[in-house]
Amino acid sequence: MKNLPMARRKQGGQSFMEYLVVLAFGVIVLVAGPNPPIQQLAKAIRDYYTDYSYAISISSMPNCFASTSGGAAGVSGTVTTDKCLDLSDPKWPVDVSFD
Repeated sequence: MKNLPMARRKQGGQSFMEYLVVLAFGVIVLVAGPNPPIQQLAKAIRDYYTDYSYAISISSMPNCFASTSGGAAGVSGTVTTDKCLDLSDPKWPVDVSFD
């Protein structure tokens, strides 16, 4: 900055002051008043987390697998089916194994 003319350095200082004034105005808008927006945002996040943690605490995992065993003519086997298909990683939902 030493090589810049004096007028150019003053313009840089002026833009800094403009940014500072706009930032101060934004902070005042967010924290001033009887019900400031920053407190409303904090309350909304707190309420969401409370509701979310409650829902997670009472939910149960679904029973996705059903097994059936049987046998005939001396051969026994088990058929397992997956009732909860995962579309992001599709697999054949039926597994057959013989004992």
